[in-house]
Amino acid sequence: MTEVHVLDIKYIEINSQEELEFKYKPEVPKLKLVGTLLNSENEEEEEGLLFLTQKQLNQLLMGKDIELKLVDERWVLGKPLTRDQIKSMGLVTVDCEFMGRAGDIGCYEAIKVSE
Repeated sequence: MTEVHVLDIKYIEINSQEELEFKYKPEVPKLKLVGTLLNSENEEEEEGLLFLTQKQLNQLLMGKDIELKLVDERWVLGKPLTRDQIKSMGLVTVDCEFMGRAGDIGCYEAIKVSE
C-alpha cells in the first residue's frame, strides 16, 4: 500500500481502459485523475494517474471549493487552484495500490481516501 497526495489536477475523465484489473470494488466504474501526485514513500512529486471512484473523488474535493467544468468529455478545473486549495487538497491522504508505470507516469488505484 502506498500513500499519495494530489497536489494539482490537469483533468478527470471516465476510465476507458477496461483491460485494467482493479482490486478495489472492480465492478464500480472508475474515474481517471491526471495530475501532480506526491508519493509519501519517496517524497517525490510526479505526474501521475489516479484511478478512483466518484465517491472517492467527492471525498478528495469535499469542502475545498474546487470548481470543475466539462470540456470535451473531460472535467477540468474552472480556474487554477489557489495555494490554500493546493494545501488543503494535499492534506488528504489517498491509500493506493501502485499499478505500474506508463513511461514516466506513475499509475495508482485509490483504495481509501482520508484526511
